[in-house]
Amino acid sequence: MSLHVLDPVRVVAITDRTMMGSTPAEFGAAIERAVAGCPPGSVLVQVREKDLDGKPLLELISIARRYTRVIVNDRVDVALAAEAIAVHLPEDGLSVADARAQFPGGIIGVSRHAPDAETGADLVHLGPIWETPSKPGKAALGLDALRAPHGTAKLVAVGGVDTPERARDAAAAGADAIAIIRAAWEGSSLVPFVTAVDAGLALRS
Repeated sequence: MSLHVLDPVRVVAITDRTMMGSTPAEFGAAIERAVAGCPPGSVLVQVREKDLDGKPLLELISIARRYTRVIVNDRVDVALAAEAIAVHLPEDGLSVADARAQFPGGIIGVSRHAPDAETGADLVHLGPIWETPSKPGKAALGLDALRAPHGTAKLVAVGGVDTPERARDAAAAGADAIAIIRAAWEGSSLVPFVTAVDAGLALRS
């Protein structure tokens, strides 16, 4: 798959059913609200529901794909079955090489908690940039981490990016996109975050 599909991505919205709603219908409605009005391709939904087995996880991915492109957390087998464009590997998960062997042609994302220019991945989530309750005990890396070399991967700032102002600052510092959880599902649309990332990118040019 061509990596150009990542070019328009500005926001990775990471799912959390405790905020979105416990039923498939509520899950879908939350995604529909989040992407409403956003430019096509600007929002990538990362389905990260670690408590679910394959069948219910596949159902949620299928629902998400009605509204936008999807990256599947950790489960290469489910990503293949769902025809998702990407799989995201936690830092202690499969190696990038193993994932590529199982997911040929797919996009590979990884999480990193320190700058790393040699991941071999297509998408790197780096954070936490700011302190965040989703990573208790993890020290914030700060914006300077986004200025470090990261190879050719698309760099995604994660952790505490809970306002459009922080989204703009992250993009201005070096991020190509931002990843959010709470902010994705508490509001009505991600348009302000997409616009803020674009504004930050413009400050770099």
